[in-house]
Amino acid sequence: MTTVMIVDDEKYVRLGIKGETDWSLIGCEVVGEASNGEEALELADKVRPDLVISDIRMPKMDGIELAEQLRDKYPNTKVIFLTAYNEFEYARKAIRLGVSDYILKPFQDGELEGVIQRLLHLHPNGTAQEAELENELISLKKKEEVSNRYVQAAIEYIENHYSDVDFSVGNLAEALSVSEGHISRLFKSETDSSINNYLTKYRIKKALDYLKDMNVKVYEVADKVGYQDIAYFSNTFKKLVGRTPSEYQNKGLE
Repeated sequence: MTTVMIVDDEKYVRLGIKGETDWSLIGCEVVGEASNGEEALELADKVRPDLVISDIRMPKMDGIELAEQLRDKYPNTKVIFLTAYNEFEYARKAIRLGVSDYILKPFQDGELEGVIQRLLHLHPNGTAQEAELENELISLKKKEEVSNRYVQAAIEYIENHYSDVDFSVGNLAEALSVSEGHISRLFKSETDSSINNYLTKYRIKKALDYLKDMNVKVYEVADKVGYQDIAYFSNTFKKLVGRTPSEYQNKGLE
C-alpha cells in the first residue's frame, strides 16, 4: 500500500482531495495532512510517506522548498504538485528538483487518480520529465488509430521489425509494395512523425520496458531494440530520456 500525505493551506482542499478520491482502489492510503511545508516536514519524519501531494503556494514554507527538503531527507519520496494556471511555468521549473508530476487546479474527477496511477506504474523514482516522455511514447499512434491502410501496415511492420539492425525505410516500402517517397508522405500526414523518428521513439519505448528488469545488461537491451553500436544507443536514449540507459536502470536500485 502506497502511503500518501496531503499538503495544502486550504483545509477544504485537503478534505476534498482526501474525501473524493477512492484511495484503496488505486492502492494508496492517506497517512497525514499538513497546512504548510514546515508542518509537512515534521509529519514526514513520523509517517515517512511514499507520496506527497502538495500545493505550491503556501505560508511559512512553500511547495518548492518542501520538495527540496524532502529530496535531501527522503530521496525515494515522490512529490506531485497542485498548481494554479498562473503558476504553471513555476511548476515546470520544479521538474529540476525531481518532482514526479504536477496537476493544474481545478482538476477534473478522476484526474488526480490517473496521475497517481501513472506515477506508480513508472520506473521506480521516475521524474516528471520521464513521465512526460513515457506518456509521449505510450501515445504513439497505433495502427488501429490511423485511417490509411498503408500507414496501418507501416506501423505494424515497425512493431514487428524494430529489432532489425538493418531496418530501413526502403525495406519497409518494399514490403508494402509502394515507393519510399509515397509511404513517407502518407506516414507523416497521418502521424505527424517521420518513419525514422517513429522507429526511434518506438525502440526507446521498448528499451524503457526492458530496463525495468534490473538483471538485463544494457548491451542486451541495445541488441533487443535494434542497435549494434552501444554508444549510439546510449546517446540516443539520453537525448530522449535525459539519462543514459545505465543511469535510468540504476535509479531502481536507490
